[in-house]
Amino acid sequence: MRNPFALLFVISFPTLVLRSQVLTYEQLSARADVDSALAPFYHGVASGDPLTDRVIIWTRVTTNSPDTGTTVSWAVALDTGMTQIVQSGSTYTSVSRDFTVRVDVQGLQPNTWYYYQFYWNGIPSLRGRTRTLPAGDTDSIRVAVASCQNFTSGFYNIYQWLSRTNDVDAIFFLGDFIYENGGTSTFGRDHDPPYEILTLSDYRTRHSQYRLDKDLREVLRQYPIFSVWDDHEVANNSWRDGAENHDPNTEGDFQTRKNQALQVYSEWMPLRYPNPGENVRIFRRFIWGNLMDVHFLDTRLFDRDEPLGFLLSPNDPVLTDTARRMLGPEQRQWLLDGLSSGTALWRVIAQQVMMAPLQVLGLVVNGDQWDGYPAERRRLWDFIINNNIPNIVVFTGDIHTAWANDLPYTGYDPNTGANSVGVEFVATSVTSGNLLNIPGGASLVQAANPHVKYVNLEDHGLIIADFNKQRVQADYYFVETIEEPDNINVSCPVAFYCNLGERFLRQASGCVTQKKKYPPLAPPADPLVSSKPQPPFITAFNVWPNPTKSTMVVQFGLTTPQEVILRVVDLAGNTVYTSHLGIQNPGLRYAHFDASHFWPGYYFVYLEGSSGRKGCAVLKM
Repeated sequence: MRNPFALLFVISFPTLVLRSQVLTYEQLSARADVDSALAPFYHGVASGDPLTDRVIIWTRVTTNSPDTGTTVSWAVALDTGMTQIVQSGSTYTSVSRDFTVRVDVQGLQPNTWYYYQFYWNGIPSLRGRTRTLPAGDTDSIRVAVASCQNFTSGFYNIYQWLSRTNDVDAIFFLGDFIYENGGTSTFGRDHDPPYEILTLSDYRTRHSQYRLDKDLREVLRQYPIFSVWDDHEVANNSWRDGAENHDPNTEGDFQTRKNQALQVYSEWMPLRYPNPGENVRIFRRFIWGNLMDVHFLDTRLFDRDEPLGFLLSPNDPVLTDTARRMLGPEQRQWLLDGLSSGTALWRVIAQQVMMAPLQVLGLVVNGDQWDGYPAERRRLWDFIINNNIPNIVVFTGDIHTAWANDLPYTGYDPNTGANSVGVEFVATSVTSGNLLNIPGGASLVQAANPHVKYVNLEDHGLIIADFNKQRVQADYYFVETIEEPDNINVSCPVAFYCNLGERFLRQASGCVTQKKKYPPLAPPADPLVSSKPQPPFITAFNVWPNPTKSTMVVQFGLTTPQEVILRVVDLAGNTVYTSHLGIQNPGLRYAHFDASHFWPGYYFVYLEGSSGRKGCAVLKM
């Protein structure tokens, strides 16, 4: 979005520069911000959209043969040393997806930290860490909420801090992962390419630039991410059929630009699309045990009507048109069905633009927010109230500032919180420009909008939200500066919470003490990149039929000759079957064993090589 209180001029350069569709090894390795030690996995690794039994892992391989596809191997393990391998395999990538690699790893256990790594020609990537969702009874969840990370606006110091805290389960990123504009940066972080991006190769180059940032690369390596786009992934103030920052007379067909931008987003983000092969549909739901259901919306590109401007009369006939769409009927019905059928304690909506009303001097401040679609918002709120759907929590990005809001329904009382639909926490920007130097700005906003319990128009950072069975609390963390790199002086001056069974905010006495200290991803004894490349000795590992009551077949592929042992271990850790398979040559191999005498239940099937490394699968009898 563009700030409603400031004029921001962006110059578009209509002249198109012809470039290759893929960034080559030579082009990339010559860039100043590239860490040559990470070759060929310069962009690091990432994971996203985990379920209870699977997670998407991601990387990009940059080769010196941009016209030739290549195979990348991968492995997932229970330990940082990548010795307790539970799944492994290989996949093919090519210029058709910009040499990115996206694997949906299945057969995992709920609520478990896993470690993963990619390999190309024996060369390992950075090791990543990810976590599957919990199942059943869940006591607490802790997530970071972030948005709006314009590369040219400053340094991602808040991400460096978050990487070191080591106590959140996941990141919710609510849009503006990249920015489409050109121009120069005060901080030496000019956009690449240096003009407004329009084409497939432009968007690929821009995503590549962002993912080379060391702090962004590190935070994505540490935690799984759940992401949605906003407007700048395509063009400022985008909607279904156009954008404020798109001129079809000089920049071509908007749908072509939009489709190419979303294709690149699907290449570079570890996102689980509800309909594989359909890049425009990203609204999706995740269930975190019995604690919370999270609905990620698309309030921008799927079915939104054209946004309105700033400082609108609330009686404007265009504004009050009941046919105006923010979600559209299909997405709205999907959301209502999810809210009404969910059984978790907390019903979470994660989305792009501010849902709470915002008026100043009797005027609607920003028609790009839900305020520009009041009938759509009213339908949603009526449904929540009329169906007595409890514990509504909304997370929002886009506006580059931090807010804590009640969602005021008819008869709302700001003193008691009565007749609030739910609560909304708005994360400020990671770096994108906000509303500096507006005298009395926050005071004026709160005086005119008593449901706004907190607003910060100046600082950059993110929210850490802590859910448990009694309350949800949002702690607002702000970084001291984005104008110099590696400054991780971070403060948490304010926090707000909502009790289970209530629909309004209370200010907390302090931020939640960091309580979850997970095993670090890379302790000193386990370097990020091994000095001696150690590709997995197993390139394929499958067991079938699964479940079984009789003979089990184990399929495995070896990269080097190994003396192989097959073991079956029960959940108590007892070895119930051992078979020495002898020396096995590289290639695809098979082993059989009789499982008919095993008791019903779950077992671990281990394949151990003479190098000491192993693969693992879960077997149900």
